[in-house]
Amino acid sequence: MSTPILVPPVNRSPQPLKVSLWLTHAGEAIATGDRVVELLFPGVTFDVEAPCAGTIVSCECPAGVEVTTGMVLGWIEPLDSEAEAD
Repeated sequence: MSTPILVPPVNRSPQPLKVSLWLTHAGEAIATGDRVVELLFPGVTFDVEAPCAGTIVSCECPAGVEVTTGMVLGWIEPLDSEAEAD
């Protein structure tokens, strides 16, 4: 079962964020905590980290797209050992 990469809560403002740059690509192996995508919030750039180790399956929101807290940015296919732990 794939694991979503979600837009984390930034603050209480409903102001949208923007996807700045994907640091990984579909098919790429990643470790838990690896930086996968940069988001822009007015005046601030921050990274979203991988919630689990595995392989990036898809990047749903390309650079330039506005996103809000909780939206799915992409999907990770977890390593077998992590999938069994769930």
